[in-house]
Amino acid sequence: MLKKIFPFAVFPLLLAGCATAPLPDRGSPVPPQSRAEPPAPPTGRYKAPEISVYREPVMPSYAKPAPGRAVQVLMAQARQQEQAGELVAAAGSLERALRIEPKNPVLWNRLAHVRYKQKRYSLAASLAAKSNSFAAQDQALRADNNALIGRARY
Repeated sequence: MLKKIFPFAVFPLLLAGCATAPLPDRGSPVPPQSRAEPPAPPTGRYKAPEISVYREPVMPSYAKPAPGRAVQVLMAQARQQEQAGELVAAAGSLERALRIEPKNPVLWNRLAHVRYKQKRYSLAASLAAKSNSFAAQDQALRADNNALIGRARY
């Protein structure tokens, strides 16, 4: 029994002996010539910071950049193809426009609507969500995307 308790009784004593041993003085690791002087106390009178009334921050208004000429032509072409019932061709035109301007939220929205008409509902919902990720301040486009997502998921 004593053999089992002995290591547990000796270990704390060893730790206590190590903790009380003085550490050797090795001096400061920074040479005295490179030590910075303590900052001087401020002179003059203390001036309290001015407190002003809190005002709600103004949200910046972002101007929607107009799509390039090629994208405008492809969007018009896709609109005509969609109205003619050529949904595969309309999707192709919109995908081509997206290769030119991949961060254009309107293009993602239009492609989501075309995919919805093709009864590819899960793809339409994900494309509308992608459009939302680029439609920062455009509340009307975000509302349209959210409505399309709702219709596509249910």
